[in-house]
Amino acid sequence: MNPSDRLLRVMEYLTEAGQQPVKQVDLARDLDISPATLNRIIKVLSDRGYLFRTSERFIVPNFRFTRNVPMSAAYLEVLNEVMAEITEAKQVFCEAVVVTGQDLFWHSRTNLPNSQIEIRAKAGFRRPLYELDAMSRLYMARLGQDYIDYQFNIRTFHDNSPALTPYSAEEAREIIAAHAGRDFAFDLEGNRVGLRRFALVVEDLDGNFLHFLTMAEAALPVPDMEARIESYHRILKEARGQLMTVMETERREAEVLRQASNAGGG
Repeated sequence: MNPSDRLLRVMEYLTEAGQQPVKQVDLARDLDISPATLNRIIKVLSDRGYLFRTSERFIVPNFRFTRNVPMSAAYLEVLNEVMAEITEAKQVFCEAVVVTGQDLFWHSRTNLPNSQIEIRAKAGFRRPLYELDAMSRLYMARLGQDYIDYQFNIRTFHDNSPALTPYSAEEAREIIAAHAGRDFAFDLEGNRVGLRRFALVVEDLDGNFLHFLTMAEAALPVPDMEARIESYHRILKEARGQLMTVMETERREAEVLRQASNAGGG
């Protein structure tokens, strides 16, 4: 581990502990950090007011350290693996797309050297939700009409065809409402660059939106589109299942850590 990794792991550990005091010796053991190195990290955080140290060598956090999109290092590792596996098996692009404000934001995307189409969207790319493609339709439907009317200009929504044809307010509302309760959608005709995308919602363990997982390919004719839809839906759901397993494991580990901290503080 480099110094930055060690600092982040200490902060993540203390964040999981919440307001419960943590023994410095337990922290060093659980993170496999030498006492001397941990002392230096704790001193820096203490000097800057991010934590308090008691006379019994307990540590009390004085900060909040959270991800806006809560994806841990372990989660991201599995996410990258399943995306690479999908691309290798099906020769399609695979994407992880989050939402920031009123934009879709591409967190990551696999490469496909022999693709018949070029795709502009790659890590760091962002695009407004006003373009009602599969992802936007699914996400907007989660917000509810009252929220949409308050936060968005309902007359600015449009399709994802080359013409970017605008929708009337009534059409936009109907399209969004039709996706209520759904977690999977697709654009069979392709977008303005000829890309057909299949999108699945990935939620955290509490049912909150986390990100989209997609498969994207050139919008070329296929012999059996229904079979293609069913196959891609199954693949994406299986991938989501692997990601859910990571989240469940991390929640159990966090609970064990909290219980250990409570026992140590008692």
